[in-house]
Amino acid sequence: MREYRRFASYQFTHKYLMYGPEQGSENLRTELAHFLSETRGLNVGAEDILITKGVQMALYLTAQILLTKNDTVIVGEPGYSGANEIFEQAGAKLELVPVDDDGIDLDVVESICKKKKIRLLYVIPHHHTPTTVTLSSERRMRLLEMAKKYQFAIIEDDYDFDFQYSSSPVLPLASANYYGSVIYVGSFCKTIAPGIRIGFMVAPSNFLLQATKLRKLIDRQGEHLLEEAMANLLKNGDISRHLKKANKLYHERRDELCRLLHEHLADEVSFKVPEGGFAIWINYINKHDPVRVAENAAELGLTVSNGIDYYHDKNFKNYAVRLGFASLNTTELKDAVDLLKKAIKKCYN
Repeated sequence: MREYRRFASYQFTHKYLMYGPEQGSENLRTELAHFLSETRGLNVGAEDILITKGVQMALYLTAQILLTKNDTVIVGEPGYSGANEIFEQAGAKLELVPVDDDGIDLDVVESICKKKKIRLLYVIPHHHTPTTVTLSSERRMRLLEMAKKYQFAIIEDDYDFDFQYSSSPVLPLASANYYGSVIYVGSFCKTIAPGIRIGFMVAPSNFLLQATKLRKLIDRQGEHLLEEAMANLLKNGDISRHLKKANKLYHERRDELCRLLHEHLADEVSFKVPEGGFAIWINYINKHDPVRVAENAAELGLTVSNGIDYYHDKNFKNYAVRLGFASLNTTELKDAVDLLKKAIKKCYN
Protein backbone atom coordinates (compact mmCIF):
# COMPACT_ATOMS: atom_id res chain seq x y z
CA MET A 1 0.00 0.00 0.00
CA ARG A 2 2.94 2.31 0.68
CA GLU A 3 4.28 1.73 -2.81
CA TYR A 4 0.82 2.11 -4.33
CA ARG A 5 0.32 5.51 -2.63
CA ARG A 6 3.81 6.67 -3.55
CA PHE A 7 3.33 5.71 -7.16
CA ALA A 8 -0.12 7.31 -7.29
CA SER A 9 1.35 10.66 -6.26
CA TYR A 10 3.75 10.86 -9.24
CA GLN A 11 3.26 13.66 -11.77
CA PHE A 12 2.70 11.18 -14.62
CA THR A 13 0.11 9.04 -12.83
CA HIS A 14 -2.63 10.07 -15.33
CA LYS A 15 -0.76 8.02 -17.95
CA TYR A 16 -1.46 4.87 -15.91
CA LEU A 17 -5.12 5.74 -15.40
CA MET A 18 -5.73 5.32 -19.13
CA TYR A 19 -5.94 2.02 -21.01
CA GLY A 20 -2.71 0.06 -20.94
CA PRO A 21 -1.26 -3.05 -22.59
CA GLU A 22 -3.59 -6.08 -22.59
CA GLN A 23 -0.58 -8.27 -21.81
CA GLY A 24 0.08 -6.32 -18.63
CA SER A 25 2.40 -3.50 -17.59
CA GLU A 26 5.63 -3.66 -19.60
CA ASN A 27 7.59 -2.57 -16.53
CA LEU A 28 6.11 -5.40 -14.47
CA ARG A 29 6.72 -7.98 -17.18
CA THR A 30 10.33 -6.80 -17.54
CA GLU A 31 11.02 -6.92 -13.80
CA LEU A 32 9.16 -10.23 -13.47
CA ALA A 33 11.30 -11.72 -16.25
CA HIS A 34 14.43 -10.81 -14.25
CA PHE A 35 12.90 -12.23 -11.06
CA LEU A 36 11.89 -15.52 -12.72
CA SER A 37 15.35 -15.83 -14.26
CA GLU A 38 17.11 -15.31 -10.92
CA THR A 39 14.81 -17.47 -8.79
CA ARG A 40 13.60 -20.18 -11.17
CA GLY A 41 16.12 -20.35 -14.00
CA LEU A 42 13.54 -19.34 -16.62
CA ASN A 43 15.11 -17.82 -19.71
CA VAL A 44 12.30 -15.39 -20.57
CA GLY A 45 11.70 -11.78 -21.53
CA ALA A 46 8.78 -9.41 -21.07
CA GLU A 47 7.26 -10.63 -24.34
CA ASP A 48 6.97 -14.17 -22.95
CA ILE A 49 4.75 -13.20 -20.00
CA LEU A 50 1.02 -12.47 -19.65
CA ILE A 51 -0.16 -10.82 -16.41
CA THR A 52 -3.37 -12.34 -15.02
CA LYS A 53 -5.56 -11.91 -11.94
CA GLY A 54 -4.09 -14.81 -10.03
CA VAL A 55 -3.45 -18.41 -11.08
CA GLN A 56 -7.17 -19.11 -11.42
CA MET A 57 -7.51 -16.77 -14.41
CA ALA A 58 -4.40 -18.29 -16.02
CA LEU A 59 -5.88 -21.79 -15.66
CA TYR A 60 -9.20 -20.65 -17.12
CA LEU A 61 -7.56 -18.99 -20.13
CA THR A 62 -5.47 -22.09 -20.81
CA ALA A 63 -8.45 -24.43 -20.60
CA GLN A 64 -10.58 -22.29 -22.92
CA ILE A 65 -7.83 -22.17 -25.55
CA LEU A 66 -6.57 -25.75 -25.43
CA LEU A 67 -9.62 -27.84 -24.63
CA THR A 68 -12.66 -28.87 -26.64
CA LYS A 69 -15.52 -31.16 -25.68
CA ASN A 70 -14.40 -34.66 -24.57
CA ASP A 71 -10.67 -33.87 -24.61
CA THR A 72 -8.80 -35.85 -21.94
CA VAL A 73 -6.96 -34.07 -19.11
CA ILE A 74 -4.77 -35.87 -16.57
CA VAL A 75 -4.90 -34.53 -13.00
CA GLY A 76 -3.57 -35.72 -9.65
CA GLU A 77 -5.86 -37.46 -7.14
CA PRO A 78 -6.13 -36.04 -4.53
CA GLY A 79 -5.78 -32.66 -6.16
CA TYR A 80 -6.91 -29.08 -6.59
CA SER A 81 -10.67 -29.02 -7.22
CA GLY A 82 -10.51 -25.43 -8.51
CA ALA A 83 -8.52 -26.62 -11.53
CA ASN A 84 -10.61 -29.76 -12.07
CA GLU A 85 -13.79 -27.68 -12.24
CA ILE A 86 -12.24 -25.39 -14.86
CA PHE A 87 -11.26 -28.33 -17.09
CA GLU A 88 -14.69 -29.92 -16.79
CA GLN A 89 -16.39 -26.59 -17.49
CA ALA A 90 -14.43 -26.50 -20.77
CA GLY A 91 -15.92 -29.90 -21.65
CA ALA A 92 -12.93 -32.10 -20.82
CA LYS A 93 -12.94 -35.59 -19.31
CA LEU A 94 -10.64 -36.10 -16.32
CA GLU A 95 -8.24 -39.00 -15.88
CA LEU A 96 -7.38 -39.24 -12.19
CA VAL A 97 -3.82 -40.34 -11.36
CA PRO A 98 -2.61 -41.17 -7.83
CA VAL A 99 -0.13 -38.88 -6.09
CA ASP A 100 2.54 -40.51 -3.91
CA ASP A 101 5.51 -39.19 -1.93
CA ASP A 102 7.35 -38.23 -5.16
CA GLY A 103 4.39 -36.56 -6.84
CA ILE A 104 2.06 -37.69 -9.61
CA ASP A 105 2.55 -41.38 -10.59
CA LEU A 106 4.08 -41.33 -14.07
CA ASP A 107 3.73 -45.10 -14.60
CA VAL A 108 -0.03 -44.62 -14.43
CA VAL A 109 0.23 -41.54 -16.66
CA GLU A 110 2.12 -43.54 -19.30
CA SER A 111 -0.37 -46.39 -19.20
CA ILE A 112 -3.17 -43.88 -19.90
CA CYS A 113 -1.20 -42.28 -22.74
CA LYS A 114 -0.80 -45.68 -24.41
CA LYS A 115 -4.58 -46.20 -24.45
CA LYS A 116 -5.91 -42.78 -25.44
CA LYS A 117 -4.94 -39.35 -26.73
CA ILE A 118 -4.14 -36.93 -23.89
CA ARG A 119 -4.58 -33.23 -24.55
CA LEU A 120 -3.30 -31.79 -21.27
CA LEU A 121 -1.68 -32.75 -17.97
CA TYR A 122 -2.06 -30.51 -14.90
CA VAL A 123 0.62 -30.70 -12.22
CA ILE A 124 1.54 -28.80 -9.04
CA PRO A 125 5.25 -29.68 -8.77
CA HIS A 126 6.06 -27.87 -5.51
CA HIS A 127 4.05 -28.55 -2.34
CA HIS A 128 1.22 -30.23 -4.20
CA THR A 129 -2.29 -29.27 -3.13
CA PRO A 130 -3.40 -30.86 -0.87
CA THR A 131 -0.67 -33.41 -0.02
CA THR A 132 2.32 -30.95 0.10
CA VAL A 133 4.62 -33.43 -1.74
CA THR A 134 7.19 -32.26 -4.31
CA LEU A 135 7.59 -33.83 -7.75
CA SER A 136 11.04 -35.45 -7.83
CA SER A 137 13.76 -34.35 -10.27
CA GLU A 138 13.68 -37.73 -12.01
CA ARG A 139 9.94 -37.54 -12.58
CA ARG A 140 10.20 -33.99 -13.89
CA MET A 141 12.58 -35.00 -16.67
CA ARG A 142 10.57 -38.11 -17.46
CA LEU A 143 7.38 -36.05 -17.64
CA LEU A 144 8.94 -33.67 -20.16
CA GLU A 145 10.04 -36.62 -22.31
CA MET A 146 6.55 -38.10 -22.11
CA ALA A 147 4.98 -34.79 -23.14
CA LYS A 148 7.15 -34.83 -26.26
CA LYS A 149 6.51 -38.50 -27.01
CA TYR A 150 2.74 -38.43 -26.56
CA GLN A 151 2.22 -34.83 -27.71
CA PHE A 152 0.37 -33.37 -24.73
CA ALA A 153 0.69 -29.96 -23.06
CA ILE A 154 1.60 -29.46 -19.40
CA ILE A 155 0.18 -26.79 -17.10
CA GLU A 156 2.75 -26.26 -14.36
CA ASP A 157 1.01 -24.55 -11.43
CA ASP A 158 3.85 -23.20 -9.27
CA TYR A 159 1.68 -21.20 -6.89
CA ASP A 160 4.14 -21.20 -3.95
CA PHE A 161 7.60 -21.90 -5.39
CA ASP A 162 9.12 -19.09 -3.30
CA PHE A 163 8.39 -20.75 0.05
CA GLN A 164 11.01 -23.45 0.63
CA TYR A 165 12.49 -24.25 4.04
CA SER A 166 14.48 -27.49 4.10
CA SER A 167 16.61 -27.23 0.96
CA SER A 168 16.95 -25.40 -2.34
CA PRO A 169 13.85 -25.94 -4.47
CA VAL A 170 14.02 -28.10 -7.57
CA LEU A 171 13.84 -25.88 -10.65
CA PRO A 172 10.51 -25.79 -12.48
CA LEU A 173 9.72 -27.98 -15.47
CA ALA A 174 9.55 -24.78 -17.51
CA SER A 175 13.25 -24.09 -16.85
CA ALA A 176 14.16 -27.28 -18.75
CA ASN A 177 11.35 -27.08 -21.28
CA TYR A 178 13.20 -28.07 -24.43
CA TYR A 179 10.08 -28.83 -26.43
CA GLY A 180 7.76 -25.88 -25.73
CA SER A 181 5.16 -28.07 -24.06
CA VAL A 182 4.94 -26.29 -20.67
CA ILE A 183 2.57 -23.47 -19.74
CA TYR A 184 3.95 -22.06 -16.48
CA VAL A 185 1.60 -20.21 -14.11
CA GLY A 186 2.17 -18.55 -10.75
CA SER A 187 1.15 -15.53 -8.70
CA PHE A 188 1.97 -13.01 -5.99
CA CYS A 189 -1.29 -13.81 -4.18
CA LYS A 190 0.58 -16.02 -1.70
CA THR A 191 3.71 -13.83 -1.65
CA ILE A 192 1.83 -10.75 -0.41
CA ALA A 193 -1.87 -11.48 0.17
CA PRO A 194 -4.75 -13.24 -1.64
CA GLY A 195 -6.41 -9.84 -2.14
CA ILE A 196 -3.49 -8.70 -4.32
CA ARG A 197 -4.66 -10.32 -7.56
CA ILE A 198 -1.50 -10.43 -9.65
CA GLY A 199 -0.65 -13.69 -11.38
CA PHE A 200 1.33 -14.55 -14.47
CA MET A 201 1.60 -17.01 -17.31
CA VAL A 202 4.77 -17.93 -19.21
CA ALA A 203 4.12 -19.77 -22.46
CA PRO A 204 5.20 -20.17 -26.11
CA SER A 205 4.54 -17.03 -28.18
CA ASN A 206 1.73 -18.43 -30.34
CA PHE A 207 -0.20 -19.61 -27.27
CA LEU A 208 0.47 -16.39 -25.36
CA LEU A 209 -0.98 -14.37 -28.23
CA GLN A 210 -4.24 -16.34 -28.06
CA ALA A 211 -4.33 -16.06 -24.25
CA THR A 212 -3.83 -12.28 -24.43
CA LYS A 213 -6.70 -11.91 -26.92
CA LEU A 214 -9.01 -13.96 -24.69
CA ARG A 215 -7.97 -12.06 -21.58
CA LYS A 216 -8.85 -8.82 -23.39
CA LEU A 217 -12.36 -10.14 -24.03
CA ILE A 218 -12.83 -11.03 -20.36
CA ASP A 219 -11.24 -8.06 -18.62
CA ARG A 220 -9.55 -5.75 -21.20
CA GLN A 221 -6.47 -5.43 -18.97
CA GLY A 222 -5.28 -5.66 -15.38
CA GLU A 223 -5.00 -2.88 -12.79
CA HIS A 224 -2.30 -0.72 -14.30
CA LEU A 225 -1.41 1.26 -11.16
CA LEU A 226 -1.18 -1.87 -9.04
CA GLU A 227 1.01 -3.56 -11.65
CA GLU A 228 3.35 -0.55 -11.78
CA ALA A 229 3.61 -0.56 -7.98
CA MET A 230 4.48 -4.27 -8.08
CA ALA A 231 7.11 -3.60 -10.74
CA ASN A 232 8.76 -1.08 -8.41
CA LEU A 233 8.70 -3.56 -5.51
CA LEU A 234 10.49 -6.11 -7.68
CA LYS A 235 12.96 -3.58 -9.05
CA ASN A 236 13.84 -2.17 -5.62
CA GLY A 237 14.36 -5.62 -4.11
CA ASP A 238 11.43 -5.22 -1.68
CA ILE A 239 9.84 -8.48 -2.79
CA SER A 240 13.08 -10.43 -2.34
CA ARG A 241 13.61 -8.96 1.14
CA HIS A 242 10.01 -9.70 2.06
CA LEU A 243 10.38 -13.30 0.90
CA LYS A 244 13.46 -13.80 3.08
CA LYS A 245 11.58 -12.56 6.16
CA ALA A 246 8.45 -14.54 5.30
CA ASN A 247 10.40 -17.75 4.70
CA LYS A 248 12.12 -17.41 8.07
CA LEU A 249 8.80 -16.80 9.84
CA TYR A 250 6.88 -19.58 8.06
CA HIS A 251 9.79 -22.00 8.62
CA GLU A 252 9.52 -21.32 12.37
CA ARG A 253 5.76 -21.77 12.31
CA ARG A 254 6.04 -25.03 10.38
CA ASP A 255 8.51 -26.38 12.93
CA GLU A 256 6.35 -25.22 15.82
CA LEU A 257 3.22 -26.92 14.46
CA CYS A 258 5.15 -30.14 13.82
CA ARG A 259 6.49 -30.03 17.40
CA LEU A 260 3.03 -29.46 18.85
CA LEU A 261 1.52 -32.29 16.81
CA HIS A 262 4.29 -34.68 17.93
CA GLU A 263 3.91 -33.59 21.55
CA HIS A 264 0.12 -33.56 21.84
CA LEU A 265 -1.30 -35.72 19.05
CA ALA A 266 1.31 -38.40 18.32
CA ASP A 267 -1.26 -41.15 18.98
CA GLU A 268 -3.86 -39.55 16.72
CA VAL A 269 -2.12 -38.14 13.62
CA SER A 270 0.79 -39.05 11.39
CA PHE A 271 2.53 -36.76 8.89
CA LYS A 272 5.72 -35.99 7.04
CA VAL A 273 7.38 -32.62 7.57
CA PRO A 274 6.83 -30.66 4.32
CA GLU A 275 9.85 -29.10 2.61
CA GLY A 276 7.99 -25.84 2.05
CA GLY A 277 4.61 -24.26 1.52
CA PHE A 278 1.96 -23.29 4.05
CA ALA A 279 0.45 -26.54 5.30
CA ILE A 280 0.98 -30.03 6.72
CA TRP A 281 -0.84 -33.10 5.35
CA ILE A 282 -1.95 -35.17 8.35
CA ASN A 283 -3.55 -38.61 8.49
CA TYR A 284 -5.95 -39.52 11.28
CA ILE A 285 -4.33 -42.74 12.51
CA ASN A 286 -7.49 -44.06 14.14
CA LYS A 287 -9.58 -43.44 11.01
CA HIS A 288 -11.72 -40.65 12.38
CA ASP A 289 -14.10 -39.13 9.84
CA PRO A 290 -12.59 -35.74 8.82
CA VAL A 291 -16.11 -34.32 8.41
CA ARG A 292 -16.97 -35.15 12.01
CA VAL A 293 -13.65 -33.82 13.30
CA ALA A 294 -14.25 -30.57 11.38
CA GLU A 295 -17.78 -30.26 12.80
CA ASN A 296 -16.49 -30.85 16.34
CA ALA A 297 -13.74 -28.29 15.79
CA ALA A 298 -16.20 -25.72 14.46
CA GLU A 299 -18.26 -26.05 17.65
CA LEU A 300 -15.09 -25.22 19.59
CA GLY A 301 -14.28 -22.22 17.37
CA LEU A 302 -11.60 -23.82 15.18
CA THR A 303 -11.78 -24.04 11.39
CA VAL A 304 -10.32 -27.30 10.04
CA SER A 305 -10.75 -28.80 6.58
CA ASN A 306 -13.25 -31.66 6.29
CA GLY A 307 -11.33 -33.15 3.34
CA ILE A 308 -14.32 -33.28 1.00
CA ASP A 309 -12.78 -31.16 -1.78
CA TYR A 310 -9.57 -33.16 -2.07
CA TYR A 311 -10.95 -36.04 -4.12
CA HIS A 312 -12.91 -35.85 -7.35
CA ASP A 313 -14.79 -38.94 -6.20
CA LYS A 314 -16.82 -37.47 -3.35
CA ASN A 315 -17.58 -40.97 -2.04
CA PHE A 316 -13.90 -41.80 -1.55
CA LYS A 317 -13.25 -42.54 2.11
CA ASN A 318 -10.42 -40.32 3.14
CA TYR A 319 -8.74 -39.95 6.54
CA ALA A 320 -6.33 -37.11 5.77
CA VAL A 321 -6.58 -33.32 5.87
CA ARG A 322 -4.41 -30.31 5.22
CA LEU A 323 -3.55 -28.10 8.22
CA GLY A 324 -2.43 -24.54 7.45
CA PHE A 325 0.11 -22.87 9.73
CA ALA A 326 1.31 -19.73 7.94
CA SER A 327 -1.21 -17.26 9.37
CA LEU A 328 -0.92 -18.35 13.01
CA ASN A 329 1.61 -17.16 15.59
CA THR A 330 3.07 -19.41 18.29
CA THR A 331 0.27 -18.82 20.78
CA GLU A 332 -2.42 -19.32 18.14
CA LEU A 333 -0.80 -22.55 16.93
CA LYS A 334 -0.80 -23.93 20.49
CA ASP A 335 -4.45 -22.97 20.97
CA ALA A 336 -5.35 -24.53 17.61
CA VAL A 337 -3.69 -27.85 18.44
CA ASP A 338 -5.40 -27.91 21.85
CA LEU A 339 -8.78 -27.41 20.14
CA LEU A 340 -8.00 -30.02 17.48
CA LYS A 341 -7.12 -32.50 20.23
CA LYS A 342 -10.48 -31.85 21.90
CA ALA A 343 -12.32 -32.18 18.56
CA ILE A 344 -10.68 -35.56 17.92
CA LYS A 345 -11.42 -36.70 21.49
CA LYS A 346 -15.13 -35.97 20.95
CA CYS A 347 -15.12 -38.53 18.11
CA TYR A 348 -14.78 -41.30 20.72
CA ASN A 349 -18.06 -40.32 22.40
